[in-house]
Amino acid sequence: MRPRVFIVQGVPDEALNELRAVASVEMFDRVDRLISRRELRRAIRGCQYLWVLGEVPVDGAVMDTADLRLIAIMEIVSRSVDIDAATRRGIPVTTLPNLPAVTTSTAEHTLALLLALARRLPEAEGLIRAGRWHQYQSMALLGTRLAGKRLGVVGLGNVGRRVAGYGQALGMGVIYTDRRQLPDDEVPLGVEWRDLASLFGEADVIVICATLTASSRGLIDRRLLGRMRPHALFVNTSRGQIVDEAALVEVLRDGRIAGAAIDVFEKEPPTPGGGPHPGLLALDNVILTPHLGTATRESRLEMARTVADGLVAAIDGRRPPNVANPQVYGEPAPPVPERIG
Repeated sequence: MRPRVFIVQGVPDEALNELRAVASVEMFDRVDRLISRRELRRAIRGCQYLWVLGEVPVDGAVMDTADLRLIAIMEIVSRSVDIDAATRRGIPVTTLPNLPAVTTSTAEHTLALLLALARRLPEAEGLIRAGRWHQYQSMALLGTRLAGKRLGVVGLGNVGRRVAGYGQALGMGVIYTDRRQLPDDEVPLGVEWRDLASLFGEADVIVICATLTASSRGLIDRRLLGRMRPHALFVNTSRGQIVDEAALVEVLRDGRIAGAAIDVFEKEPPTPGGGPHPGLLALDNVILTPHLGTATRESRLEMARTVADGLVAAIDGRRPPNVANPQVYGEPAPPVPERIG
């Protein structure tokens, strides 16, 4: 009997050919809503492999519905799977490595938000759509020229390095902070170290590229945001829980910074009340996007193919790559990340 795989959301069909050759594949492919808990538990009965992505919660009770041999997560850092519960049940859990397409797409979206924010593009387009563009105004909708400004990158990991390079290409000086000052051979030429407080006080544009860990949760607080310059811009495409959203609303509303572009939020759907802080929705100097960092065809296809390859390895009896809980194989637990980026 062929093993069964269930996928909790739609993925690119062309990534599934190899997997379908060795397993029966079923998928919840509605795009108007997530699969419900009841639907998920019913769907995985008799399945040995579960493919998870997005915010679909998978806890111990869900795992106990089926005799799972592997949970494959199509994310670098899981937002929804109880990996400790899987470990207690002896279920391997895989995640994504830092794929080049993921890095590129996230960095490009960060750059897009930065350029749109600096040149006030949503406000300008809204003016035209509202029929309020009546004449050329030399002092209307003045934006910010990025050339010659200082870009501050919080978290110089894969995405942070790419964003730093984009900043330099625009003629910006770049400073960075991380959990520690990195060796020179890990830092792009011309990018300078600052501690976190100094970076917030010096940068004209601050971009959050940090990884969400226990120590980075709530890292960007009222004190740090209060150090920013009145003309400064703030961009977050990392994780919403890194930033105190209420404090960000305060500095924006009071005019203590010039604007913000946010792709990720402290609470996101399907969490009740998920989405931007209501105060962000009321501000014209804020751009909001619904967690689109990796939302390109190329990235999603590479991500899906990577997950499918790992599932095929497991079905073939091989140890899959990128195991988040190697303890199930009698190996040491992975180290806690030491860097912000």
